[in-house]
Amino acid sequence: MSYSQSQKEREQFKTKLKSNSSLFRTDINRAYLELNQLIKTSKLLKDSLAEMQLLERKSLYFYNKNLVDSLIISSEQLQKASERYENVYYEAMANVYIAETYSVNKFYNKAIVHLNNAYSILQKSQLKSKKIFYAKANVLSSFANVYLDKNEPRNAAKKILEEIKSGNEIQDKNEFAKFQYVNYSNISSIYSEYDLDSAFYFAKKSVEIKPSAISDDKSMITNFTVFGNYYMKKKNYEESVRNFHKALKVAQRTGIELNINDTYKSLQEIYRETGRKDSADYYENKIKQNDLQMLQSKYNSLQEVISKDEQEQNKKFTLSFFIWGLSIVIVLAGSVFFYLKLKKKKSIENNQNLHDLFNNLITLVQNNDPAFMFAFENAFPDFSDKLLKLNPDLQQSEIEFCALLKLKLTTKEIAKYTFIETRTVQNKKYRLRKKLEIPQSIDIYNWIDTI
Repeated sequence: MSYSQSQKEREQFKTKLKSNSSLFRTDINRAYLELNQLIKTSKLLKDSLAEMQLLERKSLYFYNKNLVDSLIISSEQLQKASERYENVYYEAMANVYIAETYSVNKFYNKAIVHLNNAYSILQKSQLKSKKIFYAKANVLSSFANVYLDKNEPRNAAKKILEEIKSGNEIQDKNEFAKFQYVNYSNISSIYSEYDLDSAFYFAKKSVEIKPSAISDDKSMITNFTVFGNYYMKKKNYEESVRNFHKALKVAQRTGIELNINDTYKSLQEIYRETGRKDSADYYENKIKQNDLQMLQSKYNSLQEVISKDEQEQNKKFTLSFFIWGLSIVIVLAGSVFFYLKLKKKKSIENNQNLHDLFNNLITLVQNNDPAFMFAFENAFPDFSDKLLKLNPDLQQSEIEFCALLKLKLTTKEIAKYTFIETRTVQNKKYRLRKKLEIPQSIDIYNWIDTI
C-alpha cells in the first residue's frame, strides 16, 4: 500500500510538472506561482531532475521579468543543485544565468568567464544529446546579450549567426523551423540597433517559418517590436502603433516584460509626434514606473554581486564598488523622490478620484485608441481574470465590452464610440447576462462594478 501510494504521488507530481511546463509557455506569472510548491515536492520525492528543471524555470522567470536581484539568487541555487547532482546541462545553464546578472551590472569580463565555463562544461561532456545542443545554443545567445550590453551589436550578431549555422545539425524539419524561428527573431532584434532594413528582413523571415503549433511568445514580441520600429522610421505611424500594441498584448498575456520599456518609449514618441498628449503622458508614466522598479532590482543585484566577490577584491576595488553602490542609492532616492513628487502632483491635478481615471479611459475609447484595453487592464489588473473564472469561454471582445460597462457608458454611448447599432449593444448585454448568469433583477452596471 505504501509503495502504491508513493507511485500515485509521483504520477500526480509528473502531471503537475508537465502542466506547469505548458502554462509557463503561455502565462509565466501564473506558472511562477506554482514553482515553490513544486520544488518542495520534488525534494520530498527526491526527484533531482525535476528539482533542477524547476530551479532553471525559476531563473528563466526572473530573467524574463528583468528581476536581476532575484535571478542571481535562483541561478546560484541552480548551480549548487547541479553540482550536487553532477548534471552538466544544468551546471552550464546556471553559469549562463549568472553571466547575465554580471553583464547587467557591467561586469562584462566576469560574465564572459562564466559563459566560457558553461561552454567548457558542455564541450567536455561525453553526451551528444539534444539538450546539450540547445544548451550550447543558449550560451551563444548569452554571449550575444553580453555584447549588446557592451554596446557591440555587430559582435552580438556574429554570435547569433554562429548559432543559426549550428542549426544545420538538426534533421527534423519542424524542429529546425522552431529553432531558426527563435534565432531569426533574435538577430532581427540585434540588427534593429544599427540596420533596420536587415532587422525587418529577419523578423519577416522569423514570422514566415514560425510553426503553427507555437502560440505567440517572446520571439513574436521581438518581431512585432522590430516591425513597429521599422514602420516608425518610415513614418507609417498607424502600422507602427498597431505592431507595438501587438507586442504589448503578447507581453501582457505571457507575462514577459523583457525590454518592454523600449516599446513604451517608442509609443510615447509616436503619440507626442502625432499630438496625442493623453496617450503620450500615459506611456511616460509607465516608463518612469518601470525605470524605478528596474533600478531597485539592479541595485539589489549589485549588492549580491559585491557580496559574492568580496573575498576576491582588494580594499581599493571594494571601495569603488561602495562608491558606485552609494551613487546608485542616491540616484534611486532621487528617482523615488521625483516619482513620488510627480505622483503627488498628478494626484492633485486629478483630484485623486476614480472619476478622472474613468475620464482618461473614456477619452481613449472616444479616440478609438488601441491603447484603451492595455490602459484599462493596467488600471484594473484582475478584471479579465475574474470574468474568465466565472466563464472561461468568454471572448476577448466580450471582455472589452464588459470594460465599457465598467466605465458606466450608456447604451447610446457604447453604440456611438464603437460604431454599432444600439440594438446590437442591447443584444450584447443580453448575451452577457446569460453567459455570466446575471439575474434580471440585478442591474448589469452594478453587477459589473463589483468585478
